[in-house]
Order: sequence, then C-alpha cells, then structure tokens
Amino acid sequence: MTVSPQDPAPESFDFEQELYELVRDTAPRFFAVVVEYRDGEGELGRDAAVVAWGMAHEDGAADVTRVGGGGRLRLAAPENVARYFGRGDGCSPRVVWLPAAA
Repeated sequence: MTVSPQDPAPESFDFEQELYELVRDTAPRFFAVVVEYRDGEGELGRDAAVVAWGMAHEDGAADVTRVGGGGRLRLAAPENVARYFGRGDGCSPRVVWLPAAA
C-alpha cells in the first residue's frame, strides 16, 4: 500500500503585519508632565498646565522635553519628574499617560 505524503499548504506570511506588530510592541510610551495648581483654599485640580512631554523606554528610562524649550532631561524613571517640575508652593506635578495606539 502506498501512502502519499501530506503536503499542507504553507500558511501565508504577512510581512507587513509582522512588521507593524514589531513596531507596536517595541514603541516607547508617551506621557505628559502636568502641573496642577492649588486654589486659594489649598485644593488641587482647579487649574493645570502641561509643562513637558516624555517618552518612556523599555528599560524604564525616560526622556523628557520641556514645553517651550529650556532643555531635555534623561531620567531613570518617568515618576522622577516630580524632582524637576512643580517644586514651588501651591502646585503638584504628575505624569499623565497617553493611551497606546490601537
């Protein structure tokens, strides 16, 4: 009895889709550095401003650029922005993450 070998059709390889997924999966995450200001009664959240934009990398480090110029920072972690922004009385910095692209 003779058995013919099975020759399944090879799955199609979508290089463009693979490339897109590679880029998506390795892209840095973006965030804004927002400073919230206290009102006259000491409550946060009455006013705010974006003071910088950042990009977090896979290794945990982040690059931050001030709005309107004034320099760039390389931080060990995005959460370290509090050391550099909103250090005055009456304000508080925070990181606001942008949603990942679909």
